[in-house]
Amino acid sequence: MSSSQKAQAQQVALEGKAITASGCVRPVESTSCIVVRGPGGGYYDISGASPAPDPAKGVAISLQGRDLGKNTECGRQLADVKWTYLNIQCAALSAAPAATPEKAG
Repeated sequence: MSSSQKAQAQQVALEGKAITASGCVRPVESTSCIVVRGPGGGYYDISGASPAPDPAKGVAISLQGRDLGKNTECGRQLADVKWTYLNIQCAALSAAPAATPEKAG
């Protein structure tokens, strides 16, 4: 692989739409996923966050991540997730339903 091909591959790996969201962290039924509801009502899968926020705390988070265009069984997967707890208490913890396709109309 030439150096220009390597540079191009690295550039592609670093691309992705920047996402900023905030909300309550929820586990997803029958999975190991944790999600945050996005502004459009869909879910962002932030299971790859390290460290991961603790849904049991019942505290909302503010997050930034990159949307690389991948969907998981739990929602839109975000990469490079950075988050902080907000001083906002969430409603009683309940698991988010498993992802279902949105209905048109």
